[in-house]
Amino acid sequence: MRAVWALAGIVLLLGPTPAGADPRRDDTQWCEDDKELHKRLDVVEKNLEQTVNHLEAEVSALLRFIEASNTQLGAPTVDIFDNAGLC
Repeated sequence: MRAVWALAGIVLLLGPTPAGADPRRDDTQWCEDDKELHKRLDVVEKNLEQTVNHLEAEVSALLRFIEASNTQLGAPTVDIFDNAGLC
């Protein structure tokens, strides 16, 4: 769900594209437009990095909680990436 919000934020930050824009037109504002676009992309990148960091912290906390609850119940910790127990 957060990925959908992040994508929606990117679309909103970039704004609508002009329908009749001619890419061959000599525009004196291209440099300023380019700088503004890079500023917006930097904000999006910063927000995405913060979201990823937040999600990593949440997953780590959840894994610590699961591991702690397993040891309290006396259940052995199972390594889900161990291929030996799958056969």
